[in-house]
Amino acid sequence: MSKREIHIERLQIRMRGIDARRARAAVSDLGHELLSQISAFDGLRGNVRISNVDAGTTQVGSETTAAELRQRIAGQIAGSIKRTS
Repeated sequence: MSKREIHIERLQIRMRGIDARRARAAVSDLGHELLSQISAFDGLRGNVRISNVDAGTTQVGSETTAAELRQRIAGQIAGSIKRTS
């Protein structure tokens, strides 16, 4: 099995209206959630180098949990990576 790598040069996430505690909790395990979502892609071949990920904007309600927020952020990043690769 060949090794596949995705290298993201820089990732910036802005969270407006999200309290610091929930923001930290949301990104604390973002890498694992992102890997989980990316691993479902069939079309990734070889190594992928991405200098800019534009995952767009998402609206969340005040009741959105950190886990839901993490899943949504990872989903948007994964979708952007899929479109880029």
